[in-house]
Amino acid sequence: MALILFVDDDPYTLVTLTKAAEVLGHQAMVADSYQAALSLLRETIPDLIFTDMNLTGETGISLVQEIKGRSSTAGIPVIILSASPEVATAEEAQAAGALAYLHKPVRLNKLQEVIRVYTAH
Repeated sequence: MALILFVDDDPYTLVTLTKAAEVLGHQAMVADSYQAALSLLRETIPDLIFTDMNLTGETGISLVQEIKGRSSTAGIPVIILSASPEVATAEEAQAAGALAYLHKPVRLNKLQEVIRVYTAH
């Protein structure tokens, strides 16, 4: 079982992703903002992080850069989620340190595959 942090400012998306992770046998934590995510990361280190590209007041890319810039969190795999299909945005996310860029809505089988690939669970 992996511990997964989902960061998104849309409550419906957080509920959906949490339920999907739990159905797949994993434990989910949620943060509804950039600051909430950083606060959680001071207390708990998840196995994997999914963050929305557009967070209120910040971007998912800023969050990825912050996570990768801290020694305590730099090793956590981070996946960007976005409704935007722009290739330049995906390239920017990967340049910041995100391992993948998934388009919303994420299908359950795709979520399962990504969790399997980026965790040993």
